[in-house]
Amino acid sequence: MGNRLIGYGSYLPERIITNFDLEKMVDTSDEWIVQRTGMHERHFARDDETVVDMATVAAMRALENANITINDIDMVIVATTTAELDFPSVGVQVLGRLGATNSAPAFDVRGACTGYIYALHTARAFFSAGIHNRIMVIGAEKMSRFIDWSDRSTAVLFGDGAGALIFEHSSSSYSGIIDTVVMSDGGEFDMLHGTPDHHIIMNGPETYKKAVSLMPEAASYIMEHAGITADNVDWIVPHQANLRIIQSGAQRLGFPLEKILVTVDKHANTSGASGVLALSYAFDNNIIKRGQLVLYPAFGSGLTWGAALIRV
Repeated sequence: MGNRLIGYGSYLPERIITNFDLEKMVDTSDEWIVQRTGMHERHFARDDETVVDMATVAAMRALENANITINDIDMVIVATTTAELDFPSVGVQVLGRLGATNSAPAFDVRGACTGYIYALHTARAFFSAGIHNRIMVIGAEKMSRFIDWSDRSTAVLFGDGAGALIFEHSSSSYSGIIDTVVMSDGGEFDMLHGTPDHHIIMNGPETYKKAVSLMPEAASYIMEHAGITADNVDWIVPHQANLRIIQSGAQRLGFPLEKILVTVDKHANTSGASGVLALSYAFDNNIIKRGQLVLYPAFGSGLTWGAALIRV
């Protein structure tokens, strides 16, 4: 039992922080940031703007795009690691904000930057089991809450935002979320993790080495499992962590750069919201078109990594 994509939506906070703004906030420069990350700007949420606020707007826009109501959704899965409240889940709060009355289940997935792949993996499993008809998958992060302004190596990397995709049951097994793979290695926990005081600890060089190895590994696994080659894929939408990581991964996979969607220059690293924000940007700007085949690899804290194959 398959599925198909019927709607999308996204939200980026109004406040844009450029590299030149960061020069006034931390010991860095536009040149330093661009050379190492490819980032030029990012969006920061207001102090009183929450993950639930952003996720709700993205969800509402996805519903409008799909021309359905919240009561047409029978499951919500949210990928986030930055929710302000330990409980209840962001998913449940989004349903409450949107006035759902159909008792649909909702829960959050914590997979860091790979979170959206984990959420898609979960949605695909529910479709395969034939349990749910329409599932909304949201990625929402307020990474600015975790910025340590004394650490210039991480302070410049992150942004905020949210995106949502809606899938519904379909008789086709070659549409929507076609295939997914997710993996983890808890033995590498110390390489990249958050602290109790909401700071990010990252071994940059080692994280880079792992990312440029494991994201292509997951992408290659997906293509082999689906019986396709790079020529069959229309777009790669990688986790938008760093332009150098994206370019190195593309080179390892043998993908031309013109088939790689890049939004890290505009959004920076939005963790679990990264890929869905990139997809929404591509839809809004008529870059990716309906019916095309998209490969979405990601890598994050855990360590976690994985990939999804989606026909949009």
